[in-house]
Amino acid sequence: MIDIWLFLYWCFRFRGSKKEEILGISYNRMIRIDMSSCLPVTTWRFANMKQWNVNWEIRQVTIEFDQNVSIAFCCLSCDCKVVHEFIGGYIFLSTRSKDQNETLDEELFHKLTGGQE
Repeated sequence: MIDIWLFLYWCFRFRGSKKEEILGISYNRMIRIDMSSCLPVTTWRFANMKQWNVNWEIRQVTIEFDQNVSIAFCCLSCDCKVVHEFIGGYIFLSTRSKDQNETLDEELFHKLTGGQE
């Protein structure tokens, strides 16, 4: 069971779709939700992500996953920079060890969350 209340939500339009949908972002995955039924459509795990890119001119986020899965969407209810920062932040957190004495790699954090606008 997916704990949907643990996700942060925004409205999006996925490439090739005419309707608005909801995208939830959690610490380890993203979930596409049908806005009319509120039912999950697809889930993608960050562990399966190869790369993500933001086209700052058209405000479109493109993400490539394993097994030749690629998604692209335009953000309707937030700036695409917000989505970029959350994805980068969650990936950064997943690279950290449980050791509380680990030093923070600020350069990696800024690389993952900063973007190039």
